[in-house]
Amino acid sequence: MAQLQRDLTPKMDRREKGAHSEEAAARYLEEKGYRILQRNFRWKGGEIDIVAGKKDLIVFVEVRARASPEFGRAAETVNWSKREKLKRTALLYLQKNRLDRPTRFDVIAFDGENMTHIENAFD
Repeated sequence: MAQLQRDLTPKMDRREKGAHSEEAAARYLEEKGYRILQRNFRWKGGEIDIVAGKKDLIVFVEVRARASPEFGRAAETVNWSKREKLKRTALLYLQKNRLDRPTRFDVIAFDGENMTHIENAFD
């Protein structure tokens, strides 16, 4: 797991904080050698925050943020239902783009100012 600091302005609303977290996660991934293929891939059944590539691997990244861990850590919010939506959305992405490459699901979680990258967070 990797740690990274993130700068948050307290006056940001929830949507702005989410966009800021996704931008910080994308920058982090690029610094680690990932290529950002797409951001915010949506369809009626779900959304994938970041689709990244590294060598022959496609990585679907869920970005989660919590102002504080008082009510649980950000990564813990990726529950069974969210994982199932991500899997269905990832399958659609692969089909639409005619990709047949190995895949992985990662979570980048922000708890306050701390970032954690969980590789292969679930199957």
